[in-house]
Amino acid sequence: MADKVIKVAVAGNPNTGKTTLINALAGTHLHVGNWPGVTVEKKEAIIDYKGYKIHLIDLPGTYSLSNDVAEEKIAIDFLVKEKPDLVIDVVDATNLERNLYLTIQLAELDLPLVIALNMWDEAQEKGIRIDTEKLEKLLCSKVVTTTAIKGEGIPEILEGIIEVYKNKDRFKCYLHLEDQLEEELRILKECIKTIQPLLLDIYPERFLLLSLIEGNTFFIDLPIDSRILSQAESIRKKLEKLYHRDISTLLVEERYSIIISIYEQCVKKSSEEKFDLTLFLDKIFLHRILGFPIFFFFMWLLFKFTFELSAPYVDWLDTSLSEVVAPLVYHFLADIGTSPWLRSLITEGIIGGVGFVLVFVPVLFFLYIFMAILEGSGYMARAAFLMDRVMAVFGLSGKSFIPMLIGFGCNVPAVYATRTLENPKEKILTALMIPFMSCGARLTVYAFFVTIFFTEYQTAVILFLYILGIIVAAVVAVLMQKFVFKSESIPFILELPPYRFPTFRFILRNAWIKTKAFLYEAGTFILATSIIIWFLLHFPIGVKKPEDSLFGKISQSIAPVFYPLGFGNWEAAGSLISGFVAKEVVLSTMGNIYSGEIVEEQPEKLSAVEGLKQIGSGFITANIDVAKNFLSIFGLFHTEDEEEEEDSSLMKAVRDSFTPLTALSFLVFLLLYTPCMATVFAIRQELNSWKWTGVSILISFISAWIVAFIVYNIGKIFLGG
Repeated sequence: MADKVIKVAVAGNPNTGKTTLINALAGTHLHVGNWPGVTVEKKEAIIDYKGYKIHLIDLPGTYSLSNDVAEEKIAIDFLVKEKPDLVIDVVDATNLERNLYLTIQLAELDLPLVIALNMWDEAQEKGIRIDTEKLEKLLCSKVVTTTAIKGEGIPEILEGIIEVYKNKDRFKCYLHLEDQLEEELRILKECIKTIQPLLLDIYPERFLLLSLIEGNTFFIDLPIDSRILSQAESIRKKLEKLYHRDISTLLVEERYSIIISIYEQCVKKSSEEKFDLTLFLDKIFLHRILGFPIFFFFMWLLFKFTFELSAPYVDWLDTSLSEVVAPLVYHFLADIGTSPWLRSLITEGIIGGVGFVLVFVPVLFFLYIFMAILEGSGYMARAAFLMDRVMAVFGLSGKSFIPMLIGFGCNVPAVYATRTLENPKEKILTALMIPFMSCGARLTVYAFFVTIFFTEYQTAVILFLYILGIIVAAVVAVLMQKFVFKSESIPFILELPPYRFPTFRFILRNAWIKTKAFLYEAGTFILATSIIIWFLLHFPIGVKKPEDSLFGKISQSIAPVFYPLGFGNWEAAGSLISGFVAKEVVLSTMGNIYSGEIVEEQPEKLSAVEGLKQIGSGFITANIDVAKNFLSIFGLFHTEDEEEEEDSSLMKAVRDSFTPLTALSFLVFLLLYTPCMATVFAIRQELNSWKWTGVSILISFISAWIVAFIVYNIGKIFLGG
């Protein structure tokens, strides 16, 4: 007999621990994506429990069920049209009065509720006592106490789901409004019964009636008979005249009168004065003078920890794939007699493509770990609060600053960090600005060029490039705000949650779920793109000179675009094409191009045992390096940077092909033009839109061309060509 499926929607206010609860319920089964057609994150999972398949769908965090913002529209649309079997309403037990507003609206949808009184431990510590039995009776709902961050109450939630599913009628009721309101609702219901009864069959009765009176009918797909709309309008005017306030305000007041009654009957607070850690820390972290230095210190730690601790694992993965896995596969294919081009395709195109995805994993994983610490502790909300005034100049809120800061390390995790932005406009604008933040991959190319052309001004030139990226991003944001996003900004309303100590389990689970989503959704696209680039470089089969390959022909065809920028040769154009795969590939492509031929290198042969030993020893070394890097952050250990030998022949070829001015123009274009394909896909994935992905590519390219043109031509005036 097939398991019964219980469709469960998980709802709740922001900062109630809803995400933590669904992570605890779903574990590694959780799948992260986006809601169709919007940029809002969607989480869902299926759990097998006692012969039932419990399908969890995490709704966006909302304070109410209206139609003002995307998150609320999504929640209403799902609850009304998908008709889940029941709803888990995650409520902050320390702030029950505010949280119950959403609970009252959920009850109006005629859906059975399981109310999770979360953060129960904090409520007890604050001396808040809640009579859960009375709360169950008054709300006609199953009430369970939980502390999701510690995994407490999870079995009780699952049992509650099954209990409510089996006894749906017992867990459904509606809360009575003022008598005159109830009478008008009854009149409207009779009108619908007579004229268009199908509406009552399709939509939740009470929610339908209240929505018609308020005039919020966006979720109704059927044409509504004009006589019903006229009746609803007549009732609205009658009630507004009777109560001397607009209908929306009247309904809010009615719901809150119910909430206050329930709260007073069920909640008792201790009169004992207790030390409030949150208030104490906020006096320091939100101080008008100390707040910003503390914020920048924490951001420095986030940046430093992420990239210092992930670097040894990135190197280990890169070495393992290029020096062990690829050679083993190469020689296996050679031994079975495959052709050289097929060996190259598999080792360079396919394994190289997979490796390109994998090397991002440690960076993302450590980023998500430290983001989880800052978010789970409650500090990230304070950081957004501090930066809000600065970012408002660009039509953004304080939350946008964090992803942009991360972008200086790597644009890919920076784009993924925009999923913390609830406002779709703000998310799009931030994602469009991130590619202008100069990532670490670009720095390798900067270092190479400044060593050749700007020996005495290396630091000044690199600093100029970083500042230029910030300026261009700011200009783009202002222009987009003025000409594209002309509507007024949504007010930045932010609730500051109490400070907490996130558990190790919460941190790791949160990081793994997000990293897994990157691997699952990004790998296929990046792999396919890598294979395409390989084909362009190696066709026709047997080609020896880069300029004779399809890649070379394409490069020659687009080279004239760069003539006005000072570097209109096909070698520079080809290097920039490969830079779309990864910016650090620009140098290796130049090496291939200027060498005059495509060299098929045969990797050194090694046995599988030797390969495994090399991978194992590399992993041990990586862990030791992580420990060293961790200590070096606090000055407890000094790591010496290894100097890399430059390819003198490549340096000579580049020196012959560029002048200091054209080199600077080239670097400016490299800074601003279309980001790497991993970033492009991240934008596509997060914004869930090919349109905005295309806009990002177009803005980046146009900005790069215009700014490089200005730099080159101003340079010609003052310095000469």
